Amino acid sequence: MIYYIAHWDWILKNSRFDIVKDLKDEFKITGITPVENKHFFLEESYSEVINWNYRREKVLDIKGVINLRKIIKNCKTKDLIHLFTLKSLIIFLLSSIFINKKTSVMASITGLGFLFANTNFALLLKTILRPFIRYKINKNIDVLIFQNKSNLDEFISYSQFSNKTLLLEGSGLNTEALKTKDSFNQKLKVIFVSRLLKEKGFYEFIEIINKKANDDRYEFYIAGSIDEGNKSSISIVDLKNILKKTNVTYLGEIKTDSELYKYDILISPSHHEGFSRIILEAGYVGLLCLANNIPGIKNIIEVLQCGKVIDNNNIEQFVKELDNCEENISRLNYTHTRETVKQNYSVSAIAKKMKEIYDEFI
Repeated sequence: MIYYIAHWDWILKNSRFDIVKDLKDEFKITGITPVENKHFFLEESYSEVINWNYRREKVLDIKGVINLRKIIKNCKTKDLIHLFTLKSLIIFLLSSIFINKKTSVMASITGLGFLFANTNFALLLKTILRPFIRYKINKNIDVLIFQNKSNLDEFISYSQFSNKTLLLEGSGLNTEALKTKDSFNQKLKVIFVSRLLKEKGFYEFIEIINKKANDDRYEFYIAGSIDEGNKSSISIVDLKNILKKTNVTYLGEIKTDSELYKYDILISPSHHEGFSRIILEAGYVGLLCLANNIPGIKNIIEVLQCGKVIDNNNIEQFVKELDNCEENISRLNYTHTRETVKQNYSVSAIAKKMKEIYDEFI
């Protein structure tokens, strides 16, 4: 049995669901996650879903750590545990204190996230956790999987992890489900698609909109939801106030596979990414992508040739690239982009690589 453990059910649904479905003839995979609203969908792919009672809105839910401890104590020697996200890894290390390691354990660090953010609280928390992580990680984790080399180097330096590391770009894109563009709107539709987090560049996007407030060549849209379980989330009050003052249409969450093609330009001023799924989707669908020049985004845009990266989230440069959008759009090569995604980042491509990894342990 392979156990997928994530501190949020969204991760096992949106990022891993299709991979599990592709692998289900080869392996039995059980999902362990706090079940919020995606239990029914998870059961379509996973052999079983175990409800892990963990409150992710807390910096650390001690009861949740104890609950995970009870679950993992039942794992058998031949089982494999696969953790997703850095937070899930840290929770697992805490829950495994004084438990003799029986199973092989790997962790996919899909981005360094809040712990490595440029804030005083993150710096304090990272400093406090460092001795514990360095003490536990080599004893409890066999393999760490990263989505970009920069994250790998930074985390290995921080954690002193000395076991096996792998690079695996992306979590698998279901290209067959994505509806693609065949034309651009006369009035270009510019969209931001993400959870409404400060670190995803929400406020930078608002700045860009305000810079183009009097330019009637564009319409601006925000797609995504407030994440009440995340300390970095925009509040409902903040969102309402911004919508009153800004010429933008708020869409809530959208189904990117069937709705993204309606828009023309994706802007992603994210502060950090493991390997941006929305850039992959937008590039494949046919949008022009303008994004912050960071690991986890730069490589995708360069390889897919689907847009431009902006150094240091420079707002004026974002505006300049919007002004040059006709020239940028004319350079898009959909044939190259879509074929590259299918070969390297599709569900079948990533599932094949995951099978090779699992075969070493099972």
